[in-house]
Amino acid sequence: MQFRRFLLMAAAVAPMVGLMAQGAKADPISASEAQAFITTAGQQMAGIVNGPGNQQSRATALRTLVNQIVAVSQVGDYVLGRYINIATAAQHTQFQDLFHQLLAYNITYQIKAYQGVSFVVNGTKPQGDDVVVDTTVTTPGHPPADVGWVVEEVGGKPQIIDVIVAGTSLRITTRNDYASVITDNGGNVSALLNAMQHQIQKLSADS
Repeated sequence: MQFRRFLLMAAAVAPMVGLMAQGAKADPISASEAQAFITTAGQQMAGIVNGPGNQQSRATALRTLVNQIVAVSQVGDYVLGRYINIATAAQHTQFQDLFHQLLAYNITYQIKAYQGVSFVVNGTKPQGDDVVVDTTVTTPGHPPADVGWVVEEVGGKPQIIDVIVAGTSLRITTRNDYASVITDNGGNVSALLNAMQHQIQKLSADS
């Protein structure tokens, strides 16, 4: 679970919006373009995690890279799901801010565990207008993980919109988790915002 959460938030999170909450239609992307994008992104991520510098400097570099290769704001809207229509404008803004903070903290919190990570691209397969790039991610002390990166054309460039680990979509898992918090609290979006703030406080204290 920690590995999957790291991939979602750090390259993680995810944060993963093939079915964007705003209903925008995605532009198709070619398999070769998606594979080249993930090959480069994977090499960059591994280079940062395994590279020189202290944890803080590597986490900063990785956060910068993630903001370049992941459609973070769209991911946030996706995982908020149908509650985007219930949230006030202020709540939506706060949610996006907290979602970005969680991404940053999870990268910093987990980065030590993935020293020595290696990344191999195996091939691609279509998923509607998107392309899933299949990879094998290996870290010392853990069995190899089959990871699929869902790539979409966003704003005229390839972006990661979902991560699939062991057949599980992390954007859907996160959306279900968030929806459970809201529904368990009478449909109040504020309950999710409070839970996210609590998680950030915990990660901050543990970092």
